[in-house]
Amino acid sequence: MKNKIMLYYEFDEIELSIIDGGYYFRYNQHLYSFEKIYDVNNLKLILNILEKIGYRKSFKLIVNIYNEYFTNIDGFWYGLFLHDINTSSILQEILNLPLLPLNIVSKVSLISWDSLWISKIDYYEYQKRHILNIYPLVEESFNYYIGLAENAIAYVKYNAVFQNNGYQKLYLCHKRINNENFFHPLNMTIDYYSRDVAEYIKFLFFSNKYQDFSFCNFFRSLNFSYNDFILFYARLLFPSYYFDVYDKIINKTCDENMLRPILRRIDEYNEFLYYIYRQICLVVKIPGILWLKKEML
Repeated sequence: MKNKIMLYYEFDEIELSIIDGGYYFRYNQHLYSFEKIYDVNNLKLILNILEKIGYRKSFKLIVNIYNEYFTNIDGFWYGLFLHDINTSSILQEILNLPLLPLNIVSKVSLISWDSLWISKIDYYEYQKRHILNIYPLVEESFNYYIGLAENAIAYVKYNAVFQNNGYQKLYLCHKRINNENFFHPLNMTIDYYSRDVAEYIKFLFFSNKYQDFSFCNFFRSLNFSYNDFILFYARLLFPSYYFDVYDKIINKTCDENMLRPILRRIDEYNEFLYYIYRQICLVVKIPGILWLKKEML
């Protein structure tokens, strides 16, 4: 891959590091990543939105020697990204997410989270039959996190009120919240504001930065509706943090031991979920999770 990157982008000598399947290198004191693009049309949509709303904090996609943004190698599309060194506060970015204008929103059709999660769980349960006796930590924890995901699905199904007509407020959100890829176009998506808020709260928990955070004041500042809080809490319930590592294990891009820090904090996260529920109820009353209440008694 090294020679192909040098050929298509006219670099001199570079040294590659492989991280999560992407090829990273430094050139003239800048950090680049050459990454596989699984959905070219979706990335084009995101790049078009970034241009239309004048968003300047994103990583830059570099054209190749043919003045094209996408490079086909062995039947797969790749893009070369120049990483943005941005010192912005993630919290401030979350509080000021770009609201997408109506002319963009009208062209977007979102699939409900519960439908997406159901498809994901069905796939994982099918996949489980093919990895028996290979990953003991996965086998030990899999059913618990599938159960947690099913709780999230049920919570959305029975408590959210989806409006099928009229203008939906959609935002330029992030698939995951982290310091490294927050401004990466491949990490951006169109979704409800609740998504980024929930992923940010997970980020606080797993980076051990939540103890001194004022959740009640934060929730009051969001001006969330009842439905926003339902979606937010459902997303907290859904264990994306577990399935992200699971995917990397199955794809052999990380060791199974990467699950251990997550598994060690199961009880702590349950306590955290109940604490967040009580903080939300200081702002608006939402339905609780019966088994969480029983655990905290």
